[in-house]
Amino acid sequence: MRTLIVQLPMGEASASTAYLHAWAQTEAAQPPLELRWAQAHLLPKPDRSCEVVALVPAGALSWHRVTLPAGLHKQRARLEAALHGLLEERLLDDPEQLHMALPPQWSTTPQPWVAVCSRPWLQAHLSALEATGTTVHRIVPEFAPHPERLHITATGDAETGWLWLSDEERGVWRLPLAQAHRHSLALSPEQLQAALIQAEPAAFSITSERLQTPARLMPPAQHWWAALQSGWDLAQFGFQTHPRARLLKTAQRSTSQLWHQPQWGMARWGIAALLLAQLLGLNVWAWKTRSDWQAQQASWTQILRQSFPGTTVVVDAPLQMAQQVGQLRQASHWLGPSDLESMLGALGQALPPQTAAPRQWRFEPGLLELSAWPLSPQELQNVQKKLATQGYPLRAEGDIWRMRIQEGSP
Repeated sequence: MRTLIVQLPMGEASASTAYLHAWAQTEAAQPPLELRWAQAHLLPKPDRSCEVVALVPAGALSWHRVTLPAGLHKQRARLEAALHGLLEERLLDDPEQLHMALPPQWSTTPQPWVAVCSRPWLQAHLSALEATGTTVHRIVPEFAPHPERLHITATGDAETGWLWLSDEERGVWRLPLAQAHRHSLALSPEQLQAALIQAEPAAFSITSERLQTPARLMPPAQHWWAALQSGWDLAQFGFQTHPRARLLKTAQRSTSQLWHQPQWGMARWGIAALLLAQLLGLNVWAWKTRSDWQAQQASWTQILRQSFPGTTVVVDAPLQMAQQVGQLRQASHWLGPSDLESMLGALGQALPPQTAAPRQWRFEPGLLELSAWPLSPQELQNVQKKLATQGYPLRAEGDIWRMRIQEGSP
């Protein structure tokens, strides 16, 4: 699945604003990104199979840890107002002018981090992209609190670059790269040793020198890959637009990850084995069913030929058997279950003693219609039960009761 990453600039949106962007093939092994600049109307036009991700620069975000009231996950309509109340004293601006977003698993996290940025700034850039036909499906922060271990990323160059730090306990913070030093980070040697330290080419030497720890060289903006995979989506509350498109892209992204990424290899093999087992099971079941059906057909054919040796061609053994039995019954003057006498006899056994006969009735072979019947509902229910045991279901169709011979009776 292809993803177009568009980084939102720190300045205000205008007709001349240029956006840094890159294409990412999410199933690839994170190759270097080809960064380009373009105004909003000159950005690439993705097709329906592509996802557009707006990357909020780390400098435009502040991070705050809050303790949410119990039961708030059941009252999501009050969530935004609750965040405004919790953060009002920590923020310099009016909360109404700020956009706040929570992590994906906030409802199960006792103290989740809240990402905060300017609402008018974010809305202006999204509107500028939307006006050119570029629909943003997801909004991700450039850096987010990392849940596993401390991440240190050096971006820019030695003079104007920044050292970005992120972990679960302290959130995301930064230091000017020119002023960064091992002791200014307030980290123990063990913490620094366990941290993941990476730097862009222009900041690689100074980062390793200042931290006195070898850094990992990374191509420019390579940390965008981690932003895509962080799980964060700032498109919440008033920015949660295009729900169908977002849902479709989420499903496409999950399918793409399941199909291509190495960590899902065992799951893919398991799904393939399950499908193969189901296919083999269906084939075996179909073969067994067909074998049983053929054995039953052969058994019926054998019974027919033993009972009626004059039968030379067998097409439908049960039907031919019923026809032969019917012919024998007629020749012997036996009553069949579809004859009037048999049906009246069964009805007489089911009726209560001294019951008046129906005022109207009609007969045809296998069907007896009764109407204007002076019976109470309880008596009719008892008659139905008794007739059902004799193979004559009695059903009401409007004001008419129809007594039929049960299907499958000879």
